[in-house]
Amino acid sequence: MPRFCFVHAADLHLDTPFACHQASSPRIAEALREATFQAFDRVIAACLENDAAFLLVAGDVFDAAQKSLRAQLRFFQGLERLARQSIPVFVAHGNHDPLDSCSASLRPPANTHVFGPEVETREVRRRDELLATVTGVSHPGKSELRNLARLFPPPNP
Repeated sequence: MPRFCFVHAADLHLDTPFACHQASSPRIAEALREATFQAFDRVIAACLENDAAFLLVAGDVFDAAQKSLRAQLRFFQGLERLARQSIPVFVAHGNHDPLDSCSASLRPPANTHVFGPEVETREVRRRDELLATVTGVSHPGKSELRNLARLFPPPNP
């Protein structure tokens, strides 16, 4: 198999409303408001700087079912930057931002695959050469009771 790198990010919780910012100075409050976005920007930069074969975003991209428009725009802008470099993205939503949650009508770019409520496996290819297979599943609702890990197929030897 050819050598490659990929980037994995989990629990981004974009636009998390830090409770302590109310008692902090305005400068600290602003830094806290931007912290999750800066972390995500660094994830995107790492993909671009390292010519990542793909980005895997696992669980809780957003902080809540009521995804802020600001968070969605920033997330999709990052995905679009990767699309311009033909870097695929795989997203599995978690219990904070399940598939049945409310959101604006923003659609991710074509380079992005959002896993559905059932386990799926997707191939990652570069120049028609198979690099990896990525298996994932998203939380269909906030109160998912199944152990989603048990739904995954056993690894191939």
